[in-house]
Amino acid sequence: MRESRRSVRDFFRTDVPAAHLGAAVTVLACVLAGVAWSPATAMIVAGVFAALFTVALTVGLLTGRRGLNAVRTAYKVTFGWTSWI
Repeated sequence: MRESRRSVRDFFRTDVPAAHLGAAVTVLACVLAGVAWSPATAMIVAGVFAALFTVALTVGLLTGRRGLNAVRTAYKVTFGWTSWI
């Protein structure tokens, strides 16, 4: 059981540079959506990511993370998806 949990943790582990890349891709996608379609579309995409960050931060705070550690964890959860691409 312990080994399977460790393998899942290692699979989902990400680092801050990958999260920075994910945030940059998200901003670029919002800008392109705003230019191609409408500013409302860009705001919807940005709002979805803001809501995801808020949920991740709330869960992090409820599970005992505090301060900058909670913010860093929520940031990596929200934008760390580029390490799996």
